[in-house]
Amino acid sequence: MLSVYNQITQFGRILGSLFYAEPNSKQNQPLVALLQNGEWQAECGFLREHKRSEIQKNLQNATSEQLNEAYQTLFIGPNALPAPPWGSVYLDKESVLFGDSLLNLRTFLNDNQIAFSLNQNEPEDHIGLMLMLVAYLAEENPSLLKPFFAEHFLPWAYRFFELFNAENYPFYRGLGELTFELLKEWQKNLEIQPITLQLYR
Repeated sequence: MLSVYNQITQFGRILGSLFYAEPNSKQNQPLVALLQNGEWQAECGFLREHKRSEIQKNLQNATSEQLNEAYQTLFIGPNALPAPPWGSVYLDKESVLFGDSLLNLRTFLNDNQIAFSLNQNEPEDHIGLMLMLVAYLAEENPSLLKPFFAEHFLPWAYRFFELFNAENYPFYRGLGELTFELLKEWQKNLEIQPITLQLYR
């Protein structure tokens, strides 16, 4: 079994990429295959067997075409997104992008000399980017993991997964359930107490 920091580094990158980019993108095609063939289970022994097989069943239940369709519905639109993937939608009274919680996150990033390299002006509090950021912190600056999880990520992440996992797109439900279980495990292992913030969604 991987140590908790190695597990965060490895899974943060994989899951973050799958939440952030299209499933048929060059970087994600091998990651979809990796999850669908069940290799992830060896590093998730903390999950009961029935939970692992339930997640695996969902992950395997999608063709490439269905995956692209699901990604479009869940992350792009044109209809309202059932579980918007940005933190400030949950934490800002007006449920807007680029809300106060994002400004707080940017202050945290600036104070710790962490710079995102993004193709466009987009909010850094996207669920995929947040997962990639925990992978980066686990590898480069583990002392920042606890405050990042407690103040910027976990206060809204579980609510996102509650909405996201209620949608009927098997692969993404499996992805969401796996991520939800890993976040709970990391919170327990790192003894993180997330701050309680008002949620508006």
